[in-house]
Amino acid sequence: MRGAVRGVRGFVRLAAGCGVMLAGTGIAGAQTSDLVTDRPDSTESATVVGRGLVQVETGYLFASTDDVGGYEVPGTLVRVGLGGRTELRLGHGGVVGSEGRHGWSDSTLGIKVNLIEQADGWRPELAVLGGLSLPTGETGFSSDGVDPSFLVVFAHEVSERVSVGYNLGAAWESSPEQADRDAAVVYSLAVGIGLTERLGTFVELFGDQPAREQIDAGLSLDGGFTVLLTPLVQLDVFVGTGLHGSVDDVFVGTGLSFRLPR
Repeated sequence: MRGAVRGVRGFVRLAAGCGVMLAGTGIAGAQTSDLVTDRPDSTESATVVGRGLVQVETGYLFASTDDVGGYEVPGTLVRVGLGGRTELRLGHGGVVGSEGRHGWSDSTLGIKVNLIEQADGWRPELAVLGGLSLPTGETGFSSDGVDPSFLVVFAHEVSERVSVGYNLGAAWESSPEQADRDAAVVYSLAVGIGLTERLGTFVELFGDQPAREQIDAGLSLDGGFTVLLTPLVQLDVFVGTGLHGSVDDVFVGTGLSFRLPR
Protein backbone atom coordinates (compact mmCIF):
# COMPACT_ATOMS: atom_id res chain seq x y z
CA MET A 1 0.00 0.00 0.00
CA ARG A 2 2.85 2.33 -0.72
CA GLY A 3 0.65 4.64 -2.77
CA ALA A 4 -0.91 6.15 0.33
CA VAL A 5 2.28 8.13 0.89
CA ARG A 6 2.15 9.52 -2.61
CA GLY A 7 -1.43 10.73 -2.76
CA VAL A 8 -2.78 11.18 -6.29
CA ARG A 9 -0.33 8.73 -7.87
CA GLY A 10 -1.33 6.04 -5.40
CA PHE A 11 -2.74 3.74 -8.08
CA VAL A 12 0.75 2.63 -9.06
CA ARG A 13 0.83 0.74 -5.75
CA LEU A 14 -2.44 -1.20 -5.59
CA ALA A 15 -1.17 -3.17 -2.63
CA ALA A 16 2.08 -4.30 -1.25
CA GLY A 17 2.55 -7.52 -3.15
CA CYS A 18 4.84 -10.35 -4.04
CA GLY A 19 4.06 -12.28 -7.20
CA VAL A 20 6.93 -14.71 -6.87
CA MET A 21 7.92 -17.37 -4.38
CA LEU A 22 11.08 -15.93 -2.83
CA ALA A 23 12.13 -18.79 -0.59
CA GLY A 24 11.66 -22.51 -0.83
CA THR A 25 11.41 -24.39 -4.10
CA GLY A 26 9.19 -22.27 -6.35
CA ILE A 27 5.67 -21.01 -6.93
CA ALA A 28 3.04 -22.69 -4.79
CA GLY A 29 -0.22 -24.16 -6.05
CA ALA A 30 -3.50 -22.36 -6.62
CA GLN A 31 -4.66 -22.79 -3.03
CA THR A 32 -1.93 -23.56 -0.54
CA SER A 33 -1.09 -23.98 3.13
CA ASP A 34 2.46 -22.72 2.41
CA LEU A 35 3.26 -19.11 3.31
CA VAL A 36 3.13 -17.23 -0.02
CA THR A 37 2.82 -13.48 0.59
CA ASP A 38 1.63 -10.50 -1.42
CA ARG A 39 4.46 -8.30 -0.16
CA PRO A 40 7.00 -6.69 -0.18
CA ASP A 41 6.92 -5.86 -3.89
CA SER A 42 4.07 -4.51 -6.02
CA THR A 43 3.49 -7.66 -8.07
CA GLU A 44 0.61 -9.75 -6.71
CA SER A 45 0.97 -13.52 -6.46
CA ALA A 46 -1.34 -15.84 -8.42
CA THR A 47 -1.74 -17.98 -5.29
CA VAL A 48 -4.70 -17.71 -2.90
CA VAL A 49 -4.84 -18.55 0.80
CA GLY A 50 -6.27 -21.99 1.56
CA ARG A 51 -9.84 -22.45 2.74
CA GLY A 52 -10.36 -21.41 6.35
CA LEU A 53 -6.90 -19.87 6.72
CA VAL A 54 -6.19 -16.26 7.71
CA GLN A 55 -2.95 -14.55 6.70
CA VAL A 56 -1.81 -11.11 7.92
CA GLU A 57 0.78 -9.05 6.02
CA THR A 58 1.89 -5.77 7.55
CA GLY A 59 4.78 -3.33 7.31
CA TYR A 60 6.41 0.09 7.48
CA LEU A 61 7.23 2.31 4.50
CA PHE A 62 9.26 5.51 4.23
CA ALA A 63 9.28 7.44 0.94
CA SER A 64 10.93 10.70 -0.10
CA THR A 65 10.26 13.01 -3.06
CA ASP A 66 12.01 16.36 -3.63
CA ASP A 67 13.53 16.12 -0.12
CA VAL A 68 10.04 15.78 1.45
CA GLY A 69 9.66 12.54 3.39
CA GLY A 70 6.54 10.62 4.28
CA TYR A 71 5.73 7.37 6.04
CA GLU A 72 2.99 4.76 6.28
CA VAL A 73 2.63 2.38 9.26
CA PRO A 74 1.34 -0.25 9.65
CA GLY A 75 0.13 -0.84 6.10
CA THR A 76 -1.82 -4.07 6.56
CA LEU A 77 -3.46 -6.67 4.34
CA VAL A 78 -5.57 -9.50 5.80
CA ARG A 79 -6.22 -12.43 3.43
CA VAL A 80 -8.97 -14.93 4.25
CA GLY A 81 -9.29 -18.22 2.36
CA LEU A 82 -12.88 -18.80 1.23
CA GLY A 83 -12.33 -22.03 -0.71
CA GLY A 84 -13.02 -22.57 -4.38
CA ARG A 85 -9.65 -20.96 -5.22
CA THR A 86 -10.92 -17.66 -3.80
CA GLU A 87 -9.73 -15.34 -1.05
CA LEU A 88 -11.19 -12.24 0.60
CA ARG A 89 -8.81 -9.30 1.05
CA LEU A 90 -9.17 -6.57 3.69
CA GLY A 91 -6.58 -3.82 3.78
CA HIS A 92 -5.77 -0.57 5.54
CA GLY A 93 -2.93 1.88 4.97
CA GLY A 94 -2.54 2.63 8.68
CA VAL A 95 -1.26 6.04 9.69
CA VAL A 96 0.21 8.22 6.94
CA GLY A 97 2.46 11.15 7.86
CA SER A 98 4.34 13.89 6.04
CA GLU A 99 5.75 17.35 6.87
CA GLY A 100 4.64 17.22 10.50
CA ARG A 101 1.09 16.06 9.71
CA HIS A 102 -0.37 12.58 10.10
CA GLY A 103 -3.71 10.82 9.95
CA TRP A 104 -5.55 7.59 9.18
CA SER A 105 -5.57 6.58 5.51
CA ASP A 106 -8.15 4.75 3.40
CA SER A 107 -9.12 1.06 3.47
CA THR A 108 -9.40 -1.54 0.70
CA LEU A 109 -11.74 -4.46 0.04
CA GLY A 110 -10.99 -7.08 -2.60
CA ILE A 111 -11.35 -10.60 -3.98
CA LYS A 112 -8.69 -12.76 -5.65
CA VAL A 113 -9.66 -15.83 -7.70
CA ASN A 114 -7.16 -18.34 -9.08
CA LEU A 115 -8.29 -19.52 -12.53
CA ILE A 116 -5.39 -21.68 -13.76
CA GLU A 117 -2.94 -23.65 -11.61
CA GLN A 118 0.77 -23.84 -12.31
CA ALA A 119 1.59 -26.44 -14.98
CA ASP A 120 4.69 -27.85 -16.64
CA GLY A 121 6.16 -25.78 -19.44
CA TRP A 122 5.46 -22.09 -19.99
CA ARG A 123 1.70 -22.05 -19.42
CA PRO A 124 1.35 -19.52 -16.58
CA GLU A 125 -0.55 -19.79 -13.36
CA LEU A 126 -3.35 -17.22 -13.68
CA ALA A 127 -5.50 -15.27 -11.23
CA VAL A 128 -7.72 -12.19 -11.31
CA LEU A 129 -7.99 -9.62 -8.54
CA GLY A 130 -10.67 -6.96 -8.11
CA GLY A 131 -10.76 -4.35 -5.40
CA LEU A 132 -12.27 -1.15 -4.05
CA SER A 133 -10.55 1.64 -2.16
CA LEU A 134 -12.92 2.93 0.53
CA PRO A 135 -12.76 6.55 1.84
CA THR A 136 -12.32 5.67 5.52
CA GLY A 137 -9.35 7.99 6.05
CA GLU A 138 -9.21 11.35 7.77
CA THR A 139 -9.57 14.63 5.88
CA GLY A 140 -6.38 15.33 3.98
CA PHE A 141 -5.38 11.67 3.99
CA SER A 142 -8.27 10.18 2.01
CA SER A 143 -9.18 10.17 -1.69
CA ASP A 144 -12.78 10.95 -0.63
CA GLY A 145 -14.08 8.41 -3.16
CA VAL A 146 -14.88 4.74 -3.72
CA ASP A 147 -12.28 3.76 -6.31
CA PRO A 148 -12.20 0.45 -8.24
CA SER A 149 -9.21 -1.48 -9.53
CA PHE A 150 -8.53 -4.83 -11.16
CA LEU A 151 -5.51 -6.93 -12.08
CA VAL A 152 -4.77 -9.97 -14.19
CA VAL A 153 -2.01 -11.88 -12.42
CA PHE A 154 0.45 -14.28 -14.09
CA ALA A 155 3.19 -16.46 -12.56
CA HIS A 156 5.81 -18.82 -14.03
CA GLU A 157 8.09 -21.28 -12.26
CA VAL A 158 11.27 -21.08 -14.33
CA SER A 159 13.22 -23.54 -12.18
CA GLU A 160 13.35 -24.87 -8.63
CA ARG A 161 14.82 -21.58 -7.44
CA VAL A 162 13.71 -18.96 -9.99
CA SER A 163 10.20 -17.66 -10.60
CA VAL A 164 8.65 -14.78 -12.52
CA GLY A 165 5.44 -12.89 -11.78
CA TYR A 166 3.78 -10.12 -13.79
CA ASN A 167 0.55 -8.14 -13.50
CA LEU A 168 -1.50 -6.01 -15.85
CA GLY A 169 -4.63 -4.07 -14.95
CA ALA A 170 -6.29 -0.72 -14.41
CA ALA A 171 -7.06 1.53 -11.46
CA TRP A 172 -9.10 4.64 -10.82
CA GLU A 173 -8.38 7.19 -8.09
CA SER A 174 -10.48 10.06 -6.78
CA SER A 175 -9.05 13.32 -5.49
CA PRO A 176 -10.63 16.01 -3.28
CA GLU A 177 -9.25 18.62 -5.72
CA GLN A 178 -11.11 17.40 -8.83
CA ALA A 179 -14.53 16.05 -9.75
CA ASP A 180 -13.43 13.20 -12.04
CA ARG A 181 -11.34 10.15 -11.17
CA ASP A 182 -7.87 9.70 -12.61
CA ALA A 183 -7.55 6.42 -14.50
CA ALA A 184 -4.43 4.48 -15.41
CA VAL A 185 -3.18 1.22 -16.80
CA VAL A 186 -0.92 -0.37 -14.17
CA TYR A 187 1.72 -3.06 -14.67
CA SER A 188 4.59 -4.82 -12.93
CA LEU A 189 7.23 -7.49 -13.53
CA ALA A 190 9.15 -9.27 -10.75
CA VAL A 191 11.84 -11.95 -10.75
CA GLY A 192 12.37 -13.92 -7.53
CA ILE A 193 15.26 -16.17 -6.58
CA GLY A 194 15.26 -18.60 -3.67
CA LEU A 195 18.80 -18.34 -2.31
CA THR A 196 18.20 -20.98 0.37
CA GLU A 197 15.16 -22.75 1.80
CA ARG A 198 14.50 -19.70 4.02
CA LEU A 199 16.17 -16.75 2.26
CA GLY A 200 14.96 -15.21 -0.98
CA THR A 201 15.55 -12.08 -3.05
CA PHE A 202 13.69 -10.22 -5.81
CA VAL A 203 14.02 -7.37 -8.29
CA GLU A 204 11.04 -5.62 -9.88
CA LEU A 205 9.91 -2.96 -12.33
CA PHE A 206 6.45 -1.42 -11.87
CA GLY A 207 4.61 1.58 -13.23
CA ASP A 208 1.50 3.16 -14.69
CA GLN A 209 0.25 4.82 -17.86
CA PRO A 210 -2.33 7.49 -16.91
CA ALA A 211 -5.27 8.19 -19.19
CA ARG A 212 -4.84 11.96 -18.84
CA GLU A 213 -2.08 13.30 -21.09
CA GLN A 214 -1.24 15.97 -18.51
CA ILE A 215 0.10 13.28 -16.14
CA ASP A 216 3.43 11.67 -16.94
CA ALA A 217 3.74 7.90 -16.97
CA GLY A 218 5.42 6.55 -13.84
CA LEU A 219 8.12 3.88 -13.64
CA SER A 220 9.99 2.60 -10.57
CA LEU A 221 12.54 -0.07 -9.70
CA ASP A 222 12.81 -1.95 -6.41
CA GLY A 223 14.36 -5.01 -4.84
CA GLY A 224 14.69 -6.73 -1.50
CA PHE A 225 14.92 -9.86 0.60
CA THR A 226 12.57 -12.16 2.49
CA VAL A 227 13.45 -14.46 5.39
CA LEU A 228 11.24 -17.28 6.67
CA LEU A 229 11.70 -17.06 10.43
CA THR A 230 9.39 -20.08 10.85
CA PRO A 231 7.29 -21.95 8.28
CA LEU A 232 4.44 -19.48 8.96
CA VAL A 233 6.29 -16.23 9.74
CA GLN A 234 8.18 -14.13 7.16
CA LEU A 235 10.29 -10.97 7.54
CA ASP A 236 11.01 -8.72 4.55
CA VAL A 237 13.07 -5.63 3.67
CA PHE A 238 13.08 -3.64 0.43
CA VAL A 239 14.41 -0.48 -1.20
CA GLY A 240 13.49 1.25 -4.45
CA THR A 241 13.79 4.35 -6.58
CA GLY A 242 11.72 6.22 -9.14
CA LEU A 243 12.94 6.14 -12.72
CA HIS A 244 10.39 8.36 -14.49
CA GLY A 245 7.34 10.49 -13.79
CA SER A 246 5.76 11.79 -10.58
CA VAL A 247 6.94 8.93 -8.39
CA ASP A 248 8.97 8.67 -5.19
CA ASP A 249 12.66 9.49 -5.54
CA VAL A 250 13.47 6.76 -3.04
CA PHE A 251 11.48 4.42 -0.79
CA VAL A 252 12.49 1.84 1.82
CA GLY A 253 10.56 -0.43 4.10
CA THR A 254 10.26 -3.59 6.12
CA GLY A 255 7.41 -5.90 7.02
CA LEU A 256 6.21 -8.99 8.81
CA SER A 257 3.76 -11.57 7.44
CA PHE A 258 2.26 -14.48 9.37
CA ARG A 259 -0.41 -17.17 9.15
CA LEU A 260 -2.84 -17.46 12.07
CA PRO A 261 -3.18 -20.97 13.53
CA ARG A 262 -6.44 -22.78 12.86
